Amino acid sequence: MPIPADSTDPHSPTDAAMTLLTRPARIHAILRQSSEHDGGLLDAVGASTEDRVLVVGGSTADLLCASVRRGCRAATGVCRAPAHPDAAEVVLAPRVASLEQAEEIACCARKALRQGSHEGRLAMRLRGAHPRHLARRLVSRLQALGYARLRLRHGAGQALVITGRFPVLSPVA
Repeated sequence: MPIPADSTDPHSPTDAAMTLLTRPARIHAILRQSSEHDGGLLDAVGASTEDRVLVVGGSTADLLCASVRRGCRAATGVCRAPAHPDAAEVVLAPRVASLEQAEEIACCARKALRQGSHEGRLAMRLRGAHPRHLARRLVSRLQALGYARLRLRHGAGQALVITGRFPVLSPVA
């Protein structure tokens, strides 16, 4: 028996889940918008059980679940790049549409990866009308920020995935 719309509280987690579950079309729309369910970005950077993962922007739930299934030490998802991120060894950005957004994520990732325990890895899925043009401009910006071993590959659909590594600066004894 369906729940009457006027008897639910949209702020209640239980009612919100029930509302979502009673609307299968909405669930399918959310799943279509999400990124790769198989952890393709995690594969691109070789995430392992020793890594803490930070997912920035886009639909983060599938990548968080993939991180947990893979056995990563920790996984955090945020809608926007935080000014002061927690330490991470892997930073993933599943939906990057502009150079400004990519730069913001790259700067956030740099801060998180610097605090990591070993070499940090960054993966961004570039989307939009001209992902190749965005990728060309982004490579030089990432190099200026200290990222190395930058690679570009085709992702699902028209998307491009750019990956890079950020060396951890070990303290001098």
